[in-house]
Amino acid sequence: MGKVKPQKYGTGYFCLRMRHTFILLLLQISITVVGLAGPGYHVQIDLTSLRHDRLAVTIDVPPVAIDTAVFVFPVTVPGTYEPHLWWRLVHNFAAFDAQGSPLPVTRSADSQFVIGQASRLHRVRYDLDDSFDDEDDRVTIFHPTGTSFQGDSVFVFNHGGVVGYIEGYQRLPYLVSVQRPERLYCSTALPVTSRSTDRDTYMAGSYDELVDGPAVFARPDTASFQVNGVNVQVALIHPRDTLIAPAYAKTLEKVTSAIGAFLPSMPVDRYAFLIYLWDGDTVEVKGARMGQGALEHSYSSLYFWRYTSKPFGLESVAAHEFLHILLPLNVHSREIDEFNFRSPQMSAHLWLYEGVTEYFAHQALLRGKASSESRFIREVKQQARSLNVLPDTFSLYTFSRNVLTAENQELYPVIYEIGPLNALLMDIQLREESNGQRGLLELVYQLMERYGPAHPFNDDELFDVIEGMTSPAFGAYCRTYIRDRTLLPLNEYLPRIGLTYTDSTLADRLTFGVAFSGEMKDLSNVIIEPTKPNPLGVQAGDRLVAIDGKELSSHSPTGLRKLFNPEKDQSISLSVERNGDVLELSGTAVTTQRVVRHVIGEVDSPTAEQVRLRNLVFYGNSGGASGQTSRPADH
Repeated sequence: MGKVKPQKYGTGYFCLRMRHTFILLLLQISITVVGLAGPGYHVQIDLTSLRHDRLAVTIDVPPVAIDTAVFVFPVTVPGTYEPHLWWRLVHNFAAFDAQGSPLPVTRSADSQFVIGQASRLHRVRYDLDDSFDDEDDRVTIFHPTGTSFQGDSVFVFNHGGVVGYIEGYQRLPYLVSVQRPERLYCSTALPVTSRSTDRDTYMAGSYDELVDGPAVFARPDTASFQVNGVNVQVALIHPRDTLIAPAYAKTLEKVTSAIGAFLPSMPVDRYAFLIYLWDGDTVEVKGARMGQGALEHSYSSLYFWRYTSKPFGLESVAAHEFLHILLPLNVHSREIDEFNFRSPQMSAHLWLYEGVTEYFAHQALLRGKASSESRFIREVKQQARSLNVLPDTFSLYTFSRNVLTAENQELYPVIYEIGPLNALLMDIQLREESNGQRGLLELVYQLMERYGPAHPFNDDELFDVIEGMTSPAFGAYCRTYIRDRTLLPLNEYLPRIGLTYTDSTLADRLTFGVAFSGEMKDLSNVIIEPTKPNPLGVQAGDRLVAIDGKELSSHSPTGLRKLFNPEKDQSISLSVERNGDVLELSGTAVTTQRVVRHVIGEVDSPTAEQVRLRNLVFYGNSGGASGQTSRPADH
């Protein structure tokens, strides 16, 4: 574990050491540090020429031997599982030949750009809006997937929202040249081929690799450290002068060190955490309070986070994103390896990419002593509650394959709850049938050895492969509880590790008798309705204005937590707008009973076998965290 090092002014680039295989690939496609030696795309962007919050993009394209070419902007990109329709933000698209003469451009039925006389095509130009202040109601782009163009202070490039490609020419290399203000510096995990006081040039071996490597431009606030041979870079993106990256790096070093101790080996030699710290007044961001989070890439992850001088709540998210270096980087299907940006075909194995990764994140923090057993079990209990929103028959396999449908978009967050819960049951069975010798992590490393980054699997064959590596019983589990429409067998598996499962029970609950009416997308327009009992006198349709005299804002959601999670004898006052008048309501939390479903508890006196198997699943050994027999977790 290395010391956290703040990087000095002028070293905000991530000129990271390339892996040997990546160097070979770059040699094959003949990219040089000064340009493209063979066919490819040369992207030119000038950050200093931002006009009306729009960025001008010019791309010299490779020659094409077709009469009509379609220039594609993604419908979505890998890892997001939601529609973006990036072509919406493209304006004034034009195509030219080598002499600068314009070529005819029309729109396809799916809104892509169709270029006539394409055999003469040399260059395309267009203006681009960013997604952070996009008000299109058809989509809500998750901010870590988005783009931000903020004058002379901050630029965020998720390249799927910046650059397109000619259909059929997706695998050719890209060279991106960015003119920028001198005070801004580029941070990216992509190889940087040249840099000067006001220009950066970086490259990617294909469009897929470009989308897989976001780039950000801001005043340099960076740090770095080493973990198990991995060079980890941290770049904070914000408009302030304060340098706070070392504080964030300390937290991230703790997380990555726990993962380094958890994994048998590190499958990457470099990684970049790119963290956009939104301070609430730099730019209006639609749904900013709801959009906090991160998006994984093969060698980096991009975060949209509230600005704080010290990291808060970053550990579990960072662990999840970093652990994507296993899945899907090293084990993925053809749908991901050959991603169709125009007409996406989704893989059926989100349970693996997201569910198992989320499970490993909690397990790694537990084994690395960055978390506790009681917290791990609390997470399992919370995950079980998400079963409340699932239909009576639910297939993880079918859900994943059809995740872009409107129905499954509503359900999508459950993959981070049901996915790790399923992974826990898989881990239990693997440990049990191997007498403790192998768990889910060991199975994933077997799959990594078989496939790796360059060899995708066929969706429909994965369970057969897994059965061959494990047992017919484990293959039957995968088909029954992942592929088929059968709910997870919690009541059968959890008692094996000293946990209990109850389908439904009555529980006391403190309440102010208030519920949301519909979705809460905007804190300036929260509509509430009463529940029984109703100690405050709330009426259906009341608009919530203030809590305890403080107006609602995305900067201070504390009042909402109090409103919906009161403590005993706690009082509250609400200002609500009703029929054009602002009324003051007040009252004290009361106790009521409610039906609670999918409740996980703990056995009071677990058997020695239950404790042994729990320790094997949680810690990878029969002795628990300290090598000694563990007791039931404290609560």
